[in-house]
Amino acid sequence: MTQMSPSDDTPELVPRNVIVFGETGVGKSSLINLILGRDKADISSGAKGCTFESTVYSGAIQGNPFNFYDTVGLGEHSSGTVDSAKAVGHLYQLVKRLANSGGIHLLVFVIKCGRVTEAMVKNYSLFFKGFCEEKLSIVIAVTGCENDEPMDQWWVENEDSFRNAGMVFDGHACVCASKGRRINGAQRWRGGERLATRQDLINITCLL
Repeated sequence: MTQMSPSDDTPELVPRNVIVFGETGVGKSSLINLILGRDKADISSGAKGCTFESTVYSGAIQGNPFNFYDTVGLGEHSSGTVDSAKAVGHLYQLVKRLANSGGIHLLVFVIKCGRVTEAMVKNYSLFFKGFCEEKLSIVIAVTGCENDEPMDQWWVENEDSFRNAGMVFDGHACVCASKGRRINGAQRWRGGERLATRQDLINITCLL
């Protein structure tokens, strides 16, 4: 078998930029760790978010390079780590910066399973319709679905509620982004057997 040396004219794959956004505490950082298969993003278990500004975490999915931007949590009051006005400002600057450089390939809107709230509608409209002018692919990741069997059942029962509220997505993933027990010294994620499906969602949508 002939191996290609670094000097061969092999085109370098350009990383796809994925922005992960949503309210504080919905599991954005946990989702990134789940997708990448390792603990990269800091996770907060409290009411205040631990992400002060957008942080990029890089990794490969099925051979394709990705940059995941873990954003400040939306919806915090002035007593939170980052208040709402500053969070919106951070997000706008991130969108503007990426749009003028490597581009944005996908938006991931993270929510916790439950009823559709005014905050969800506001955040979707602000980010997707406002900042991005509905020009990008957007998927929804629903956390806290560990009690549903199958996990996608929650989306089957609630998709119409999102559509009726004006929120339409190119794809969805119902996940459990909490850690399970350690096996042979390695941390396992609950619902980890569904990891390939979530990675496929990111990979395929970015190729649209």
